[in-house]
Parts: sequence; structure tokens; C-alpha cells
Amino acid sequence: MVIRTVLVSLTAALTLCACNAQKQNEQLEATASPLYTQVDDDPSWQTVKDSDALRPHHTNTTKGYKGSKVDVNNALVEVGPYANNPIIQDNLAIHTVGHASIRRDQFDRWTRWYQEDGNTQVFRLFKGEENLRNKRENAARIESFSTKDKWAPAQGVWREWAGRFTIIKSAGCALPHMCSIFQAKGNNVDHWSVMIRLDEHGNIWYVPRKEQPEIGNKKYIVAKNMNGKGFDVRVRDNGMDYEVFIDNKKVGYGQWERTEEIGFRWGIYVGRSEVTDDIMLFASGVTMH
Repeated sequence: MVIRTVLVSLTAALTLCACNAQKQNEQLEATASPLYTQVDDDPSWQTVKDSDALRPHHTNTTKGYKGSKVDVNNALVEVGPYANNPIIQDNLAIHTVGHASIRRDQFDRWTRWYQEDGNTQVFRLFKGEENLRNKRENAARIESFSTKDKWAPAQGVWREWAGRFTIIKSAGCALPHMCSIFQAKGNNVDHWSVMIRLDEHGNIWYVPRKEQPEIGNKKYIVAKNMNGKGFDVRVRDNGMDYEVFIDNKKVGYGQWERTEEIGFRWGIYVGRSEVTDDIMLFASGVTMH
């Protein structure tokens, strides 16, 4: 009886070891897998400009331009507390280099800059690209936003954005302006309260609208060397106060009073800087409430 018990225990232990070894191998294989694969290449910005896709220049156009296919490794990218949240379907729009508000039924015309795969949004800008929807210089962007999930400021009535960013390529996010990957933004250009920015080295920055030394608020790095890595973000805003959390850690807060309608924007916005190299960013499981 004792011998039989020992044999059974030994068999169970060997089975457990084999299962653990298999699980470890699977984890190593997943870690070694790429975050995405790309099918086909993308032409230069000059080629796109020379085509009819965005003509007439300096006006809004709905023609768009198709790009290479980005196949996201969803199992590797879509992890954490927001992994199972589907992409927002109703009222989602994108602000592109050629139009300020492209709706979902036209997304497939703009795949050079924006794609969706599983629960992940794919944002891309390419070297040399610039705003062509009006005459503002540089200002290249591909951002998404909800056309209806906006609100009037009301102190104490909090709205929240949450999701996971995965940084793929950041070389084009030149200092000092860098790339904004998130904005709590109103209709007026002066109405954003806080941004999260990405620099060319893959560092993530907390950027308040107004520095408030009395509460320690100023622009600073909150995560370093994030190329090829993901992180969770949560931002709360009520039109006066705001709070920013990275991987569930509060990294900044402040106040900026706004009088007009507010909403959230996320993706890639370069502002006054040039796009010095290609940029790619994933946003997974985004929610707003």
C-alpha cells in the first residue's frame, strides 16, 4: 500500500512538472512572438501627396488612402484589466491628416493611418506627413474620439477614460513637442486640461496644461523606454479637476477650469513638430463613462 501511494504521488509530480514545463515554454514562445505582423509595404508621403487621395489639398476630403495590413498579436497585446473590452462602435470617429471627422462607415478608406483588429485600434503616421485638411503647418495626426460622449463641465461630476496603450514605434515623436497620445480636450484649442505624450525614445510624459507648483504638478516622465511595451491608463476629469493613473498608480493631478464642452481624444497628434520618422501605436480595450 505504501509503495503504491509513493508511485501514485511520483506520477502526479511528474505530470505536474511536465504541465508546468509546457506552460513555461508556451509563455516563452508568446514572449518571443512579435506584437504584430505587416502585410505589404506603404508608399512614401510624397507618393500619397502626388496622388488624388487627399486633393484638393488644404480642404477636408473623404477619399482617404489605403495602407498595408497590420495583423495584431491580440493574445500578447490585449492583456490586463481592459483586455476584453471591445472597440467602441457607436459614434466613434477619427481625425486624420485629410479630414477632421471621418465616421465608421468610411474607416476602410483610411487604413494607411487607422485600422482595427480584435479589441485593438492601430494608429500610424509616416515620416514627413503633415496636415492637409487646412493650411496649418505640420500638425499631422490620427486620433479617435466619440462624436457624442462629450459633456459640460460640472465640478464633482467625474468622467473617465480607460484603456491600454502599446508603443510600437516612437522615433518620429521628436522633442520638444513630442506626440500627444491622449488629450482631455474641449472644442476650443485652449480647452485641453492634460495630455499624455510620447517622445522619440519611447518615454511617456505627463503634461498638465498649467503647472501648479503648490501641488507639485509639472511636465515629467512617468514611464521610460516603453517601445515594444504596454501600459494601462486611466484619466478622470470633471471640467475643473483631473487625475491621471498609469498602471493603477496616480502619476498626476491638477485643475484647469473649462467653460465649453469636453471630450477625450487618443491616438497620435504631433502638433507643431515634423514627423521625423514612422510612428505606430496600439490602443486596446478603451472605455469611456
